[in-house]
Amino acid sequence: MRKFPAVAAAVLATVPFVGVTAQPASAAQPATAKTWSALMYNSLNPSPEAIKLRTMLPVMRRTVIDRRNALAQAVRAQGAAQAAVAAATSGTRLATKRYAAATVARDAAKKADRPKANATVKLRHTQLGQSVTALRVAQTGLRNTTAKATAANDAWHAATVAVRNAEQKIAASGYDPTAAAQAAKISAQVVTDTRAGFTIDDTTQIYGITINKTIAYAFQRMLDDAAHDGVPLSGGGFRTKERQIELRVINGCPDIWTAPASSCRVPTAIPGRSLHEIGLAIDLTYGGKTIGSRDGVAFKWLAANAARYGLVNLPSEPWHWSITGS
Repeated sequence: MRKFPAVAAAVLATVPFVGVTAQPASAAQPATAKTWSALMYNSLNPSPEAIKLRTMLPVMRRTVIDRRNALAQAVRAQGAAQAAVAAATSGTRLATKRYAAATVARDAAKKADRPKANATVKLRHTQLGQSVTALRVAQTGLRNTTAKATAANDAWHAATVAVRNAEQKIAASGYDPTAAAQAAKISAQVVTDTRAGFTIDDTTQIYGITINKTIAYAFQRMLDDAAHDGVPLSGGGFRTKERQIELRVINGCPDIWTAPASSCRVPTAIPGRSLHEIGLAIDLTYGGKTIGSRDGVAFKWLAANAARYGLVNLPSEPWHWSITGS
């Protein structure tokens, strides 16, 4: 738990972002470590439902388009039906007026003109009946097209809601805070169990940073996501007990084995207590320099996001992140 010398930090910062694809903890690791790794893996990956929805989403979006087009067609048909009702209504009114006028003319006609007047009344009556029938047909057509337009609107709305819900579920499935919280609860036990049987074989490298396999997947995801957000991170993880002893001397600790970390010129844990010695802590760098301030973009990104990947900051050291914050 110390700041890297500037030269070492610069070297680490130049390591290309190429490395093995991290996987959940291996079978050789403690049960708690495997559980932690599996919880973090699950927390950072979509659920089976989200994966299924993602494959269905293109078809669902196409359905929205198809139903929107069907709605537009139904609305056009409804408009035409409304126009037909308006025309039929106007025709019926005209036919009613003509029939009334014919009736008045017949009643006023002289006897010699009555046959012709009666014929006109009969014709106007027939025309009125035809107009009324046409109006009823038009009204029925309007009711039918209105019902179809309503059904088309409901279908389009349902398809739109289905797409929105699917997108929300897919977006939410990228991180499961419940699984991450469960991992955090057992992190202290993971440290205890890992320390009891740790060997160098329990480590792996992620972009040139040696860390415990337990945190490899989550750590790689964090580096990838940080880089995607414009915050490329690097750093140093595992170091041997022998190196920890050297650092205690270099950093001027009053006593290698008993003096508290805070008594050193640069805080440095007592050998055997540092999480670096089991690969469960990382001293992070940004832009080739140790993250020494909480005001910088790197620390602010980590403060907002690191917990998603199972890492917690040691309050006295902005650069130091581990699964327990110690």
